[in-house]
Amino acid sequence: MNLFVPRLALGVSLLVGACTPALVHTESPAQSMQLSQNSPEAMNPETFLDWGRQRTQIGDWQGAIANFQAAADGFAGQGDETRQAMAEAIVRYLDWWLGWSDRQRESAEVEMMPDWLSFGRCVEDQTGHVCGYSLQFVQSDKDEIEGVLLLQNHIYDVPMATGGSYGVFGILAAEAVSPPLQGGESWIPFCERLDGEDSAMMAIVQTHGYEDADEYPEIREVWWVNLEEESLEFQKSPSHIRCWNPCPGGC
Repeated sequence: MNLFVPRLALGVSLLVGACTPALVHTESPAQSMQLSQNSPEAMNPETFLDWGRQRTQIGDWQGAIANFQAAADGFAGQGDETRQAMAEAIVRYLDWWLGWSDRQRESAEVEMMPDWLSFGRCVEDQTGHVCGYSLQFVQSDKDEIEGVLLLQNHIYDVPMATGGSYGVFGILAAEAVSPPLQGGESWIPFCERLDGEDSAMMAIVQTHGYEDADEYPEIREVWWVNLEEESLEFQKSPSHIRCWNPCPGGC
C-alpha cells in the first residue's frame, strides 16, 4: 500500500502551545447512562458507539473501550460483520493508545507507531489551530473491511518525557472503509474539489499504471471533513474531485 501521509497517534502532534477548540455539546456519558440497561436504546450497539465517542471527549478511555467492545459484541449478535470489525478496530486503537500514552510520559525513548496506524493528518479548525482536528486511519485485522477512518478533535496536550508535548484527541465520527483496497489502490491526500470549496480529504485511487501521470483519473471513493457538522462524508466515483500525483515519474 502506497501511503504518503505521516502517521498520527490519536492525532498526535508535537505542536506546543496550540489552543484547544470547544468540545462538542452533546449528551454526556453520565446522562446517557441514565437509560435502563434493559431498554431497547441501551441494547442497541449504535448506542454503545455513541457512548464510546462521548467518553473519549472526557478522557474516559477505559469506559470508551468497554462501550466500543459492547458495540462490537452487539453487531456480532446482529450478524453485521462490517460494523463489528469497525468497532473492534477502534478497541484495538484505544487499547494501544493507553499503553503508548503512559510510555510517552515516562520514557525518554522515541517509539515508532505500529504499521496498522497507516496514516493521519491534521485538519485546521475555525480558530486557526493547525491540528484542531485530525483524520486518522486505523487498519483492521479482519477481512471484512480495510479499516476505520476517524475524525477526531483536539482536547488537551500532555508533556512528553523527551520534551515537547503530544495532543490528545477525542473521537467525533467513525466510518468503516469497505471493501478492502484492491491491487494497485492507495490512500492519498492530494485531492481538491473542482467547485473550489476547501475541504480536508482523503481518497482511494488506482495508482498502478499512473506512476508517470500528473493526475489519478480512477478515484474509487473520497472522504472529506464537514467541519460545521463535525462529521465525515464520502462519495464513490466522484466527478467533482481531482486527485494529483505528487511525484510523476517517482520522487
